Amino acid sequence: MKTKNNGQPTWRLLDTGVRSGAENMALDQALLRARGRSTTPNTVRFLQFSPPAVLVGYHQMVEQEVREEYCRRTGLDINRRITGGGALLFDKSQLGWELIASRYDFDLSPFSPRFHKRICRAAARGLKKLGIDAAFRPRNDIEVNGRKISGTGGTEEGDAFLFQGTLLVDFDVATMLRALRVPTEKLKQSSLDSAADRVTWVDKELGRRPPMEEIKAAIAGGFVEEFGIGLTPGDLTPEEQEEFERTLPQFQGRDWIYGTRRRPSRVETLHGLHRTEEAAIHAQVSVDVTRKRVRSVLITGDFFISPRRAIYDLEAQMKDAKLDAAAIRDTVHTFWAKAKPEALGFTGGDVLAAIQHALEKVQWIDLGLSAEEANRVSHVNGSAEEILDRDISVLLLPYCSKRPECKYRKREECAKCGECTIGDAFALAEEAGMRPITIVNFEHLMQTLAEEKARGAGAYIGCCCEAFLNKHYRDFQRSGLPGILIDIDNSTCYSLNLEHDAYLGHFEQQTDVNLGLLEKVLRVVRMRSTPMRRR
Repeated sequence: MKTKNNGQPTWRLLDTGVRSGAENMALDQALLRARGRSTTPNTVRFLQFSPPAVLVGYHQMVEQEVREEYCRRTGLDINRRITGGGALLFDKSQLGWELIASRYDFDLSPFSPRFHKRICRAAARGLKKLGIDAAFRPRNDIEVNGRKISGTGGTEEGDAFLFQGTLLVDFDVATMLRALRVPTEKLKQSSLDSAADRVTWVDKELGRRPPMEEIKAAIAGGFVEEFGIGLTPGDLTPEEQEEFERTLPQFQGRDWIYGTRRRPSRVETLHGLHRTEEAAIHAQVSVDVTRKRVRSVLITGDFFISPRRAIYDLEAQMKDAKLDAAAIRDTVHTFWAKAKPEALGFTGGDVLAAIQHALEKVQWIDLGLSAEEANRVSHVNGSAEEILDRDISVLLLPYCSKRPECKYRKREECAKCGECTIGDAFALAEEAGMRPITIVNFEHLMQTLAEEKARGAGAYIGCCCEAFLNKHYRDFQRSGLPGILIDIDNSTCYSLNLEHDAYLGHFEQQTDVNLGLLEKVLRVVRMRSTPMRRR
């Protein structure tokens, strides 16, 4: 390592300008290899992208992380980093910063939590020079008041390492959600708002966008202060330029971008709900069902918590967690005990229940349902495993799936005339040895659940819309009877703003029972049942 006359080590400050995704990835490789051969100095590098690029992590699969058709249509480049971590969108407004250095120039392992914190602290010092109160957030983020402003990651080769960060100068949440397969089921405004609320950016924090040169100077100053070094501007060495030109075709090739060596993995987004008297908590969990890992968790809903960042910090703790119920429970409870947030009407256990509700749907995938189908199945008063082990004897069906002019619409029974999906559902129930009942209004539902519980029914299957379940989840809980609830098809009273009419049994539109999904669930029930358990 070179030193200045005052004894301070001197590092190179390298600005490689605006380049394509392939060029920037090839430069990462060239700089790392040259430093590993000890032929170049420790380097702080700045990089930018044009055209905008979606970059997957080294261990990820493009097909699982990127909406390729959208990227092609909008001119977004796609490439793969040499570092691990998650997929990200790198547009023209963002700034990449990197440290490429020898591992022997530091007294800590370059990927130990303490060293990770120190590098992030250097970048945070730079942001403070701009007037942004940034700080390190475990495991790998730089935050401002709980909101992520820079993600980080790294890799090593030989005796050298590369550690990099992505600074959000501006942020286009809509493009990010459309380009990446983030854990949101639909691109609703609520999804955009929720994603935007978890991050911040320089422009937002300062109310202005400083010139890029000012931002680079501030970040460089943070490294100077944190590591006690001098920075001298420099260019690529001939060796680095040669390595770059030699390897660039590799990073432009399909084999690199799509990763031919990787074992296919199945990543699904599953949804869970938990309600208390004063809070509705939704969990959207991205799960690698092949490798049994929780990729990420998004917690939203109707609730109040202080500090608000507590939810974001918990989500950060859940990244890449092992898909193990005990480990996830310990993570949530340990976090809640340390953070001690003030939550109105709910606890860490309630947040855990929403996450568990989502993760229980992995079992439905294992039993043959698709992720989309599993997300249309919910449980109340028990997990899927617990309910499937009970005697499921009753099928509850909504009157709104009968024809409005049918004389049986407001009656429990059905003529099975074949002119609506209720008749087919009745037939499926009877074939499974279950008793079908048409529910004609909310009071009838509550009465039926009470009667079935008193009769000794072990559990039931019900068909209702997701909005009805969300609103009456606590009512289902209070009935005390375990149930599996299947979402129905077509416009419902909630989508038509006629829920009050439906509550009274006066909804005059027609919906459809999801017969295909109902048949699959009943098939699972029959597989888990024995003749002696059927009623």
